[in-house]
Amino acid sequence: MQEPIIVIRAKGEEGIRGEGVIEVPVLKPIPNNDALRRLRELCSGKWDVVVFMSTVAVEYTHSVVKDPCWVKCMAVGPSTAAAVRSLFNSECVTPSEYSSLGLLNLLRGFNGSILVIRSMEYGNSQFSELGGIVTEIGLYRLSAINDELSKLKALINEREKSGSPYALVITSPRVAREVSSILVNLRQALIIAIGPTTSRELSRLNIPHRVSRVYTIDGAINEAKQALNKD
Repeated sequence: MQEPIIVIRAKGEEGIRGEGVIEVPVLKPIPNNDALRRLRELCSGKWDVVVFMSTVAVEYTHSVVKDPCWVKCMAVGPSTAAAVRSLFNSECVTPSEYSSLGLLNLLRGFNGSILVIRSMEYGNSQFSELGGIVTEIGLYRLSAINDELSKLKALINEREKSGSPYALVITSPRVAREVSSILVNLRQALIIAIGPTTSRELSRLNIPHRVSRVYTIDGAINEAKQALNKD
């Protein structure tokens, strides 16, 4: 049986997705040891707010910091908040829009110290508009997994040959850039961006797509299921 939905993601974003879904982790996180040492130093004191941008960021933080170094925690989405709860026994606020823009909207007008913990993939961070109260640290970079990219190509070719509609869920701008050459001239694929940041990258790459109304992997999967059922 060919699963009609393919989730293209990085390692560390695993989940129980249900029947009809296959996940292909085309990127793997590689920690930066200098950044981890710097994080340990930064967390020697308390921050008013610590913001986690991914579950992987939470896991790498816990590898060097065992106790919460924050008064308040914010997480980009429910999976990231769940990772903080599991590893630090601490609750995080999540924005109504699961994105960096959603977090930025929560932080506007805040005057305390803010530490943003993320990957090293961000070029121009939206948090810079908050000024000097924000410190950002990238703990890891993402590297392509060639075997998984080959697997993805084979899965897409099979589905294109079958002639049946299927969906591809793109989970980040970095994933979009990595697989952009594979997404060209697909006739049967419905491409779904997990959120507006990923959508902007797909638009820049001239790849037709739609944006999930709920900015999570599960939200994008549900959107794909509804769209495919309509067809």
